[in-house]
Amino acid sequence: MPEPDLIPLYLGITGHRDIRDEDKPRLKEIIKKIIRDKIGQCPNTPVVVLTPLAEGADRLAATAAIECGTPYIAPLPMPVDEYRKDFTAPDSLKEFNELLEKADFWFELQLPPGTHLEELQEKDKRDDQYYRIGSYIARQSQLLIALWDGIDNKKKGGTAHIVNLKRSGLPTLHPHFKQRLKNLQTGPILHILTARKDFVPSGDLFRARMIWSDYWGKDNSASAETNDKFLVHLDAYNRDVKRLVPGLQDKIAVTEGNLVIPEENIKYTPLLRRIARCHAVTDALAGYFQARRFFALKVLLVLAVIAFLFFQVYVEFWHKPAILLLYPLTMGVGALWFLHANRKRFEQKHEDYRALSEAYRVQYFLTITEISANVSEYYLQKHKGELEWVIYALRASLLKSRVPETIPDTGNTIGKYNYIRDNWVIDQMSYYKKTSRNYHHHLKKLRRFANWLFLGALGSAVLLFLFAAFIEHLAEWLEQDEEFFHAILVVCTHSFLIISAAILGYNEKMVFEEQARTCQQMFQLFNIANEKLGLAIESGKPEEAREIVWELALESLMENADWLLLHRSRPMEIPKG
Repeated sequence: MPEPDLIPLYLGITGHRDIRDEDKPRLKEIIKKIIRDKIGQCPNTPVVVLTPLAEGADRLAATAAIECGTPYIAPLPMPVDEYRKDFTAPDSLKEFNELLEKADFWFELQLPPGTHLEELQEKDKRDDQYYRIGSYIARQSQLLIALWDGIDNKKKGGTAHIVNLKRSGLPTLHPHFKQRLKNLQTGPILHILTARKDFVPSGDLFRARMIWSDYWGKDNSASAETNDKFLVHLDAYNRDVKRLVPGLQDKIAVTEGNLVIPEENIKYTPLLRRIARCHAVTDALAGYFQARRFFALKVLLVLAVIAFLFFQVYVEFWHKPAILLLYPLTMGVGALWFLHANRKRFEQKHEDYRALSEAYRVQYFLTITEISANVSEYYLQKHKGELEWVIYALRASLLKSRVPETIPDTGNTIGKYNYIRDNWVIDQMSYYKKTSRNYHHHLKKLRRFANWLFLGALGSAVLLFLFAAFIEHLAEWLEQDEEFFHAILVVCTHSFLIISAAILGYNEKMVFEEQARTCQQMFQLFNIANEKLGLAIESGKPEEAREIVWELALESLMENADWLLLHRSRPMEIPKG
């Protein structure tokens, strides 16, 4: 299994069962090439194949993964003993058992509520399970490999159905979030034209073509560009995990320990521990890049001020070429520093990892109260494109937990909400109150300093005017140093203004005012939630408490998305004025 903190790139498989025997070696080599290409494209990212191990395409993908040394996971559409009944030929059943044993791990999709095992003897019920497993593979995989003849036979759960689902967008799974115009986008499909035993399609067999999401319309270049950026961001995240997490273990342990604390009302399942770990890792990475982002911005502004001062010194004091040369050199150093920070993506990584961390926090508390609620279903719905990798990361990282889709009810139900209230609602209420106050303090302090500098510039300008207007009335000793005092006042006037502008520019990039306002609103939201949740707990109404937590989770995710958009709208730039 890949390193636990890395987010894999999942390659799904769908296709025909009745593939011609003579075509299988060629198709297996094509799948192996796809796997190797993805490994080369994302060298820091573990590539994992998802295959239900049905006959035909599924088993070709499993065999290709084995020969590439790549792990594969086998989600099964129904209980394994029931699934084995589909493989009537002894050789087929033997192959299934061998491949199942070699899988990194396997699990069974739970039957829908109200469906009993014996009902799977009915064709419609069995087809429903094949539809569900196909939909699951399409949902979890970033790239879906389709060994398909290209014919839409309208069969539920068939290859054409699954391809169309992934292309058009998968419907949300959560019953509270049925918005038909906001389907989940999950990456492209690689269609390999494949013959059946009784049908050979027209065209070049084994031809590969990409089928892109309908979200981008007919502009395939935009889809391809977005997909390339997705892979770059995912691989960059895993590279940061490999490089930085070993040195951040102490911070990660503290953050993780703040969530996973001794609590008799909470049973810490592998899934909960997995989410807590994801939150802690992304929180530590976000803090690491936040510090570098703020430092980079401060250095950039300081260099701009210093460059301006060099120019003023040249103009007003020493007309030396060396002094003048320091102006473009300092600006050049500032430009190189900006390019360095931009190339390292300090700003974007801080924002992306913070968004991931906050989403994991919400997921953690939501998981305690909800069944199969994955925040990727409704997070960042209005922020497609470059941020698609964040949604994928949320979905993909939780698949590795090796637990059933349904989270069983454990412990004292009301006790869970006491835990959530103490460790999320009250904690976040305190955080937002403190943070809002800090942002207000920084905002007032910086504005006050900038205003004083601005007044200093005005004062210097007034003195400059008085000096020029009444020079003939000044003492003889001052008259002799007229040029020097004139230069001092000019430099002060300009310098005070440029430093004031730099402070205000820093203030704008840090969006202190907007963040203070948002934190105040979130404090009020959590304060109301605290009161209402407390009443629900005291009244012994777990369903009402669940609805409060659910609404609070959605509000928190929307706030996180707005925070991300706000910071994206204020990127770090080279000062130009």
